[in-house]
Amino acid sequence: MRKNVFKILFMVFVIGWMGMIFYFSHQTGVQSSSMSSKITNKILHLFISSYDDLPLNEQTEIFKNASFVIRKLAHYFEYAILGLLLFFAIYNFTNKRGIVFSLSIGIGVLYAISDEVHQSFIGGRAPMVLDVFIDSCGVLTMLLCIEIFLTIKNSVKKR
Repeated sequence: MRKNVFKILFMVFVIGWMGMIFYFSHQTGVQSSSMSSKITNKILHLFISSYDDLPLNEQTEIFKNASFVIRKLAHYFEYAILGLLLFFAIYNFTNKRGIVFSLSIGIGVLYAISDEVHQSFIGGRAPMVLDVFIDSCGVLTMLLCIEIFLTIKNSVKKR
């Protein structure tokens, strides 16, 4: 009974997280840029207290570079979380790590590709191979961290 609850719960988490990714990808270029600009602005003011005192050309350059990095980090971390959720969801169906990791990677990468294809139909958005690569790295990095954690946990347990 408890195992079935976890199966359903993690599947709901995966579907919910994929829905959130879909929602963000469904925003127009203007909506996406507006949200990213607000977040970038808050982060810049948090880390650079004298940001408003800088010359306008420096502010513009810093903002442009920070915005790019923040947007790519958002891609990375949203897919790292997807990788974690996929791992737990699939692990509840089979505890064969090879299958769990393979399916988690496959589903994560396919969703990253479908996300970029989806964006090609949204005004002001375009698919980017770089984003698929970053998204896939997020999934892979999380799964690598899980593998390292499980390996250490199992070696400590054997002692």
